[in-house]
Amino acid sequence: MKQAVLPFVAFMSHTGSSNQICAASTKCGLSNASNNSVSRRSSISPAYRTCNRRLARTVAAVLLCNDALLALVSPCGYSTFMNKLRFGICGLGCMGRSHFARLFRHPRAAVVALCDQDERRRRGDWNDALGNFDVVRTASGHVDLSGLAVYATPEELIADSNVDAVLVTLPTLLHDSVATAALSAGKHVLCEKPMALNPAGCNRMIAAARRSGQTLMIAQCLRFWPQYVKIKELIDAGRIGAVRFAVLRRQAAAPTYSLGNWLLDARQSGGAILDLHVHDVDFAHYLFGVPDQVYARGMVGPSGGIDHVLATHSYLDGRYVLLEGGWVFHAPWQFDMAITIHGDQGTLHWRMSEGNDVLLYSGNADPERFACQGDALLTELDYFIEVVTSGQQPLRCAPVSTRLSVILSWLERRSIETGRAVPISEQLKAAWADPSRAADL
Repeated sequence: MKQAVLPFVAFMSHTGSSNQICAASTKCGLSNASNNSVSRRSSISPAYRTCNRRLARTVAAVLLCNDALLALVSPCGYSTFMNKLRFGICGLGCMGRSHFARLFRHPRAAVVALCDQDERRRRGDWNDALGNFDVVRTASGHVDLSGLAVYATPEELIADSNVDAVLVTLPTLLHDSVATAALSAGKHVLCEKPMALNPAGCNRMIAAARRSGQTLMIAQCLRFWPQYVKIKELIDAGRIGAVRFAVLRRQAAAPTYSLGNWLLDARQSGGAILDLHVHDVDFAHYLFGVPDQVYARGMVGPSGGIDHVLATHSYLDGRYVLLEGGWVFHAPWQFDMAITIHGDQGTLHWRMSEGNDVLLYSGNADPERFACQGDALLTELDYFIEVVTSGQQPLRCAPVSTRLSVILSWLERRSIETGRAVPISEQLKAAWADPSRAADL
């Protein structure tokens, strides 16, 4: 029966009903075909399609009346295949492949389309070493992408009607144009951090999401990182009392693995102050709110932009946050990140190079240890999928909040360039929190 149903599914993909037919066929026990089977229509001859047109319409009518199809179209405005959110991934570098690895067999999602300008990547030649995250590699050096729609440009992927959500993992320079186009085309968007190269780009993305009514979320992964999540839980539970200060660090050698070396071109990446340091800027204001003053020192590095920064975010109540980030350290410097939060009753600390446990120092002989396990990127994807499929807003990563991370990074750059502290008024804070208003520095 499987051999008979595959050509039928391929034919129906021309009518726009391929998802319904595939799902119904599987539900009724006619086929084990996956959603990938719909892309194999090119192997079906025109004569076969013509002679089976009447049969196809008849079977389609029967299947569409079957109660197995009641949940095929979500009330939240996305199409599904077997109730899975269908992703198209734009960009197959480090983060694109990292997300692909987690979505490929996700119980609530399916990857149906990919795009990249590099022909080797489109062929599935993915065995090059990339970044700090695990990426898809095989013993053969090749990933089988048969059954997926593979494009050379984001425009082609966005035009694919089988795609419900676009995952933007492209150079930062392209984030706002691709995300805005996808939202305007009726797609949901999960975009890698930083949100955009500048606040104006963030404004365009937020405006496009408001006009379209689709979900926009920025993948600020520290908000889902097990150790950072635990630290926030302990602070919110009052385990260290009133917070006095925090120190966040993120240090690396220069990233030389990106296609065309775009990370080391500040015109495309924003430099380390925006691409790397923005992680800690984001988590600091996520924990403590918008500071009242920003002061920073920094240096130009290999990207031609600010590639090392040491910043202080100050609050009128006396709290402060020290943040250091950069990719200027000489090889073979190993990437590391760390966070320390000091309060009246305890000090929380975690450093990646020291293990998985969050430590709580509170005056006892030994620190209290909190074991932390989990996959931040998978948790982030789970959250986005849940938000989209339930019709909720991504409050944990609201676009106005992640726009603020870009704004604060720009204020740090202004402080570096002028040598002066940058005050932040209550009027500016109120404007930045309003999604209907364009952010102004």
